[in-house]
Amino acid sequence: MNSLSWHLAWRYLRRHPRRKHLAFSTVVSVLGVTLGVGALIIVMSVLSGLENFIEESVITVDAPLVIMADSGGPFQISDSLLIELETLVPIGNISPFIQGEAIIRLPSRGVDSGCRVRGVDPEREFASGIMEDKLSYGELTLSTPEGDDCILMGLYLAEQFYHSVGDTMYVFPPMAFFSSRGHAIGKVVLSGALETGLPVNDETLAYIPLDLARRMYLPGGGYTGIKLYPAEGYTPEQAAEAVTPLLTGGVSVKTWKELNPDLTASMKLERMGAFLALLLITLVATFNIMGTIARSAIERRKDISVMKAMGANNKLIFSIFLWEGIIVGIAGIVLGFAIGLIGCWLIGDTGLIQLPDVYSFHENIPVRISISQTALVAFIAFLLSLASGILPAMKAARLDPAPGLES
Repeated sequence: MNSLSWHLAWRYLRRHPRRKHLAFSTVVSVLGVTLGVGALIIVMSVLSGLENFIEESVITVDAPLVIMADSGGPFQISDSLLIELETLVPIGNISPFIQGEAIIRLPSRGVDSGCRVRGVDPEREFASGIMEDKLSYGELTLSTPEGDDCILMGLYLAEQFYHSVGDTMYVFPPMAFFSSRGHAIGKVVLSGALETGLPVNDETLAYIPLDLARRMYLPGGGYTGIKLYPAEGYTPEQAAEAVTPLLTGGVSVKTWKELNPDLTASMKLERMGAFLALLLITLVATFNIMGTIARSAIERRKDISVMKAMGANNKLIFSIFLWEGIIVGIAGIVLGFAIGLIGCWLIGDTGLIQLPDVYSFHENIPVRISISQTALVAFIAFLLSLASGILPAMKAARLDPAPGLES
């Protein structure tokens, strides 16, 4: 019976009852599902690509995990505990840092600007190799051959100082302006500029040696945070579980998403809004399917009457028209997948669509196809197509055969 109902449904969709050509309503219904599925795949892949790019840019600066005080201030940690953290199997690399606000002044040009200064140990901070790919110009170093301290700036911050590599600058912590007591002032040489991809970092962030940052901000010792990079084969969750038992009260491990809640919430809201908006296209297409099946049932009233007169029950009639909805949905999903994948390839790999020069950190729109998201799109489109066929199929099954036989 299933074979017969499928065969009849396929025949009804392929041919108009009076005109011997493909039913136009069938084409419209399939195209509706195709466009909805294709648009969803393209948009969700572009959003996933952008989210992945933003995550990589944030991790470049903040790392997947960061040990911080719950109060947000500095905290004390022993050198022995730092060494113990480095030896943990799930931990690939650690990098303690000291961060604070500062005014940077370039006397030779009379330029100054506010920024976020982060003191790091270059051997630990640059060990992962991530920063090498982000270096726009200059050298990835925090000291000159003569032993003087250097500073690495975000690209847009360095533009304010005319990219003056090799020039001497002065770093003033806030307390140097608002306290009568003496405070350390940093004397540094610009060694290069970094482009992380996020303007919020490239406009404000500068790296200096850890010892200099300690003299300026935490002469009593301690750190603002400790960056943690999971070892290869380990997830951030596994790394966090290994580190947490070693930490004292008031200090915890935070993910990059917890450190950037506004950014994480906006990305989630954007993805959800785009998904729901484009889902309406597929929803509208399901109404087309419903109309197509209802019209097919009316046009084939005589066929239904003949089948019932020959002993066909309501279940068979219901199955025929339900199969129409399933076939239209599957055809639309398959074509939509093809269009979506081709669209992702054109956007992400061919250079057909390029970002303006202002987005110098990325030439093409980043695209990442997520198997789970595309599977969800296909599943929802199939459910909507199936649901759209139930009501007209039930009405077709309850048709009175007598009027059809008389016509």
